[in-house]
Amino acid sequence: MLTRLFLAAWLLVLLGGCAANRDEVIPPLSAQVNFPAIGLFNQLPGNRLESWCDQQQKRQHADCQAGTLELTQLQSRLADSGLFPLITLEAGADYELLLSSAQIEDHKVRAELILAWRGILLHRYEYQVDTTEASAKIVRLLIADMLQDKVFSSGYLAGALESDNYEKDLQAPAKVANFQLSHRLTYNDPFQGSILTYKDPAYSSDRIEVSVYPIPSSDLSNTPAIIEEETAKLRGNLSDFAKQHNLPPLTMSQDKMLDWTQQSKQFQGYYLDASIVSRDTEPFYASYFFFIQQDKIVRFTTTFPSDLAMNFVKEALPQMAIPGESAFMAKLRKP
Repeated sequence: MLTRLFLAAWLLVLLGGCAANRDEVIPPLSAQVNFPAIGLFNQLPGNRLESWCDQQQKRQHADCQAGTLELTQLQSRLADSGLFPLITLEAGADYELLLSSAQIEDHKVRAELILAWRGILLHRYEYQVDTTEASAKIVRLLIADMLQDKVFSSGYLAGALESDNYEKDLQAPAKVANFQLSHRLTYNDPFQGSILTYKDPAYSSDRIEVSVYPIPSSDLSNTPAIIEEETAKLRGNLSDFAKQHNLPPLTMSQDKMLDWTQQSKQFQGYYLDASIVSRDTEPFYASYFFFIQQDKIVRFTTTFPSDLAMNFVKEALPQMAIPGESAFMAKLRKP
């Protein structure tokens, strides 16, 4: 039984990251982590900070020194919060904090912090505190503001980027046959989309995940080629994982076409089966269905064969409302 549960877990978990074709060195945002990994960098003082320095020097006849806050101090204070899985001073994290600071002798410290996602400005924060434990005070204010603004939520990022807002626009049935919608996960990364998890209360090992994410291509017209690329990626990931973990032989079927008409609307997609059968373990079966809706790939991943999943797919997909192409993806796809 433990082997079967392990196989079920890896066939589902492995696919959770298949929507994005990137090497993930940085830990991703997850349900167990409040904030994502973040990089810290210095930047030159902007006009507002320089103006503040000029004003303070005229009023107090004191020197204004730039760059007084150390990134390592900020890193240490942010780490103390326990909210971030990683705080790095090197490039690689999707989210970055850009720091500029200045100090009027022993009186006041002013800091400007710009929060960015892959170089795109999301929010600007400005603080003025006493010099005593300035880094600690600034970090406390910063975290309180970030929590209040919900800047790391997928909805906030979607608004800033004009990308898909899956939390608002992705609609799906709460129940299909015996399966109930038990969990919704929307990734911060707009290329990874959202995952819906359905479970059958009577059978703990029966699970269906519905992934919805943008087509990673500028050409949306060649549906068979798009799905063929997705299934090829799936086959490669499954084979590599099976070899790395010395699993029993993995068998995968050829891609099969599926089409039906419901309420005068035609649905067409492809599916395949995967199985692991060994004398030393319980047989394990999984199936994968791929469809194109709007500019999205809709993928069903199940822990049982396709013939048992077919009715669920045919009932669930027509009830789903898939977001249309976002302004963010439209810009990226422009030639």
